[in-house]
Amino acid sequence: MSGVGEAGLVLGIISAIISIIDATKQVYEAVEDEAGLPTNFKKSATKLPLISKLLEDAERYVNNAANESIKAAFTPTLEDCKVQATHLQELFEKVMPEEGDSRWDRYSKAARTIGKGGRVESLIGGILEDLRLLATRFPEVTTSRGKDQLAKAIEEVTKMDPSLPDGFEQMPAYAHYGSGAQNINTGGGTQHNNSGTGHQNSGSGQQYIGTNHIVNNQASSRNVTVDDIDRSCLRTLRCPDTLLVKNWLKVNKDKLLHKSIDWILQDPQYISWKDGDDVCLLWIKGGAGKGKTMISIGLIERLSLQQDEPTVVAYFFCQNADYELRTLEAIIKGLILQLVNQQEDLRDSLRRRWDTVNERFNEDVTSWRTLWNIFLEMLHRCKCSRLYVIVDALDECQDDGMADFLKLIVRTGLDQPSKIKWLLTSRPLDSAEQELLAGSDQVGVSLELNQEHLSEAVKTYIASKAIELDRRHHYGAILRQKVEADLAAKAEDTFLWVSLVCRRLESVHRDEALTTIQDLPLGLPAFYRRIFNQLNEGEPAVVKGCMRLLKAMMLAYRPLNVEEVGSVTGLSGQLVDIEAWVHRCASFVKRRGAEIEFVHQSARDYLAGKDGQTIFDSYEHYGHGEIALNCLSHLTKRLKINLVDLSRPDSTRESIKMNALVVSLDYAANFWVQHLQLVKHTMLIQNAVAEQGEVGTFLCTRLLEWLECLSLLDMLPNATETLRTLTGALEKNAPLLMLTQDATRFLLRHYQTIATWPLQICSSAIVFSPQTSAIRRNNLDKLPMWLRKVPQIEDSWASLIQTLAGHSDWVSSVAFSPDSKQIASASQDSTVKLWNATTGDLQKTLAGHSNWVWAVAFSPDGKQIASGSDDSTVKLWDTTTGDLKKTLSSILSRQQADRVCVSGLYRQAVECDNRRPPEDARRPLKLGLGCSLLSRRQADCVWVLRLYRQAVGYDDRRPPEDARPLRQGQGCSLLSRRQADRVWV
Repeated sequence: MSGVGEAGLVLGIISAIISIIDATKQVYEAVEDEAGLPTNFKKSATKLPLISKLLEDAERYVNNAANESIKAAFTPTLEDCKVQATHLQELFEKVMPEEGDSRWDRYSKAARTIGKGGRVESLIGGILEDLRLLATRFPEVTTSRGKDQLAKAIEEVTKMDPSLPDGFEQMPAYAHYGSGAQNINTGGGTQHNNSGTGHQNSGSGQQYIGTNHIVNNQASSRNVTVDDIDRSCLRTLRCPDTLLVKNWLKVNKDKLLHKSIDWILQDPQYISWKDGDDVCLLWIKGGAGKGKTMISIGLIERLSLQQDEPTVVAYFFCQNADYELRTLEAIIKGLILQLVNQQEDLRDSLRRRWDTVNERFNEDVTSWRTLWNIFLEMLHRCKCSRLYVIVDALDECQDDGMADFLKLIVRTGLDQPSKIKWLLTSRPLDSAEQELLAGSDQVGVSLELNQEHLSEAVKTYIASKAIELDRRHHYGAILRQKVEADLAAKAEDTFLWVSLVCRRLESVHRDEALTTIQDLPLGLPAFYRRIFNQLNEGEPAVVKGCMRLLKAMMLAYRPLNVEEVGSVTGLSGQLVDIEAWVHRCASFVKRRGAEIEFVHQSARDYLAGKDGQTIFDSYEHYGHGEIALNCLSHLTKRLKINLVDLSRPDSTRESIKMNALVVSLDYAANFWVQHLQLVKHTMLIQNAVAEQGEVGTFLCTRLLEWLECLSLLDMLPNATETLRTLTGALEKNAPLLMLTQDATRFLLRHYQTIATWPLQICSSAIVFSPQTSAIRRNNLDKLPMWLRKVPQIEDSWASLIQTLAGHSDWVSSVAFSPDSKQIASASQDSTVKLWNATTGDLQKTLAGHSNWVWAVAFSPDGKQIASGSDDSTVKLWDTTTGDLKKTLSSILSRQQADRVCVSGLYRQAVECDNRRPPEDARRPLKLGLGCSLLSRRQADCVWVLRLYRQAVGYDDRRPPEDARPLRQGQGCSLLSRRQADRVWV
C-alpha cells in the first residue's frame, strides 16, 4: 500500500472510532432517568471524553508523521480499538432506553451476544489499554498530561467490581441480576424464588453473591471464593518459587561477602541505573565463575532493604540443569509469583483470565508470550515507586526464543524508566549482544573490563576461605598466609576455582595443603580435566558408580533425588554407596538436601564437551536408551495399585499425603518416554518396543498403575502428551501402536475422574470403558472384590474423542494445523479460538472481528491463520503470539463476495474468477499443505487447492461421491454457505 493510502486508512479508522465514541456519549447524555442503570455504565461514560481527546491527539500525530512504517504500525491496535468501541456503542444503545425489559436484563443479553469480554468495564478498559499501547510505542502521540490521565483512568477501570460474573456469556437467558424481587422458575424440579434487595441469584453457571466475593458454580454444587480461585490459578501455573532458589544458592555458593561486591555499588553505570530516571536496563556480563550470581544475590538483598520509597523486587535464577528453571516460561512464571506475593491486588490479572466453570485459564499459560502479556500488565499495575526485575544467568536458559524475549523487554518493558528497572546477568551471549545496549536507556558492566575490582573481590573471598580452613585444620598464621598467596596466584580472578580448590583442601591434612594447591592446574578447564581423569582410578565398582552418576546427571532433565539415582543409573547400590559417589565426585556434583546437582554450570559444560565425552565413551556406552529402560524396569518392579495405601476409593488427590515410594518414582514416571524418544531408532529401543519387549510388557501390565502414580504426583497432564510421543516411537509395531492408541482414548475418556480420585482408575474407569478396549480386557483382574460383576456397555469407543467448549455461539468452521497439533475454530460469537489438539486446552482467543466469523484456515507452514467474517474483512493472525498481522477490508463485500479466495500456496488473499480456478489452483501442493477457502452467503464458488485432485463442479443438492470429508489434520477444510452452487476440489 502506498504511503498516502496507508495514512488514509489509519486516519479513516481513527475518524470512525471518534464517531463511534461521540455517538456513545450522545446516547448516554440523552438519558433522563438513570434508575436501574448498572454503576459501571456511569463510571465508564466518564472516560469517553478522555478517549476522544487521545484519539484526536493520535490523529494529529499521524498527520504529521513522516515515517510511513509508523502509520502502518498503528493499524492493528486501532482495528482492535474500533471493534471494542463498536461493541461499547451497541451496549449503550441497547441498555440506555427506559422502556421494555429491565436495564439489567438487556445488559446481560447484550453482553452475552458480544461474548467473553462483553462487560462494559472490559470494553472501556480494552479501549484505554489500546491507547496506552500506542502511547507506549510512540511516546509523542500524546502529551505527558494525557499519559498521566490515561494511566489514572486505566487504574480506575481495573478497580471496578465485575458488573457481570465470570462465565456470563454461557448463562441461560433467564438469569437475573440487580436489586428487587427476582423470580427464577423454569422446568421441573425445585423452583427457586428469591425476593428482596441485594443480589438474587439462582440457576446454572457462575454467580457472584453479595460482597463477600463468593462465586457459586452450581454445575459442581460448590461455592468458590476469590481465595479459592487465586489458589487454583497459582496451582495451575506451577510457578517456581525463586525465594527458595535464592536461599539455596546462598547456602551452596558459600557465604555471601557483601564486601566483595561493594565495588559495583560505586560503578557509574550501576548508579545511573539505580538512581537515575533515564536508564532502565543494566546488563552485567562475565565469564564462568566470576561471581555473577553472588552479585545478583547481594544486589537483590540491598535493593529489598530500601526504606526511603515503596520498592518491589522480583527476581529469577536460571539453572541449566533443572528443566523447571531453564525456560522462558519458567522465568516469567517465577517473576509473576514474586509480584503477586508482594502485592495481592495483582492476582486479579490471573483471576480475570480464569474460567471457574471449566477450572482452567482462558489463555494458553504454557506460552511464554501469553505469560509475558500477563506479566507486563502486572508491571504497569504495580503500586510502587520503584520496581526492580532481576534475572540471573540468562545464558543457562535453554530456550530458542531468547532473542525474541530480549526484544520484548527492550520494546515493551522499558517504557517507564523512572519506575521499572531491569537487571540481567549472563556470560557473553550472542542474542544479548545483538538486542541489548542499543539505546541510551540501557547500560552494561563487563566483569572482564573491571579486572582490578574483580581481583580485589576474589582476594577478599580467598581470605575468608583461608580463615575457614584455618579453623578446621589449625593452619596457624604463617601457613594461612601462604595458602592465601598460593590461591591468589593461581585463581585467575575466578571465584569458582577458589571454591573448588578449597573444597578439596577441606579433606587434606594441613601438611599437604600447599602441595595440593601447587599440583592443581590453572583455570577451570584444566582443573576439571585433572579431577575427571583421577575419577577413572581406583576400585572398579566405585569408578563405575561415579561415571554412571555423572553421565546420568548430565543426561537427566532435572537434578535427581537421592532416591531416584538407582532407577536412572540402573545400579541398585545402597544409600551409602550413592553418598560415597557424590563425595568422590565433589568437584562436579554436590548434594542439596535430598537432591544431587552440579556444583556449577561450567562443570556440566565440561562433561558435555569434547574432553568429557571422550573419557565417558572410553569407559562404557551409557545413554538415553539405557536410562529409559532403567526407568521402565524400576517402574515395573515398584508400581502397584493403591500406591499410597488409601482406605477409601473416593479419596481425592488433594487429601493424599505422598510417601517416599511415590517420590522415588517421580523422575522415572515422568521422563522415561522422553529419553526413549531421543534414541527411538537404535537397536536397543527397537528391541524394547518389539511385541514381547520391555515397553509392551509395561503397557500390558503396569499402565493403570503408572497413570495412578502420575495423578498422585499431580502430573497427569503430561500423560496425554507422553502417550502421543510414545505412539510416534511405535510406528512399526502395529499391536503396540493400537494398544497405545487405546490407552490414549482411555485417558481422555476418564481424565477428570483419574485426576480427582486416583483410585477410581481401577474401578469406574475400567467398568465404563468399552467391551473391546484392550485396557479394559488387560485389567479386569484389578477390579476391587466388591466390583467383580461389571455392567455391559457399548462395544467400542464412541467416535467422539473430546468436546472443546468455549464459544458462546455456533461454531461455523474448524481447521487442523498442518502438523495436527492445533485446532482453529471460527464462531458466530465473532472470535477464532486456538486449541491444543492433544489435550483439548484452549490456547488463544483471537478477537477482532465485529461480526460472525464463517471460515478459518491455517497457512501451509502453520504460522498464520486466515479468518473470514461477515464484517467484510479477512484477518491474518500469528498463531504463536495471537497477534493480528493484517486486515484485508476490501476483499469481502456483500457485492463482490464471489471473487475472494485465500491461497494456501502463497498465504495471501487473492481475487479469483468464479467460473474456473485461478492458475495457481492447478499447481499441486505437498501433502498436508492445503487451505480452507472463504465463501459468503452470496458466493457462488469456493476455491480449494488440493494435491492431485481435479476441479469439478456440483450443485449443493447432491455432492459427487468422491466429495468425502478430509482426513483429520490433512490441512484443508472447506465451507460453502447457503447460495454456493459450485465447489472446486
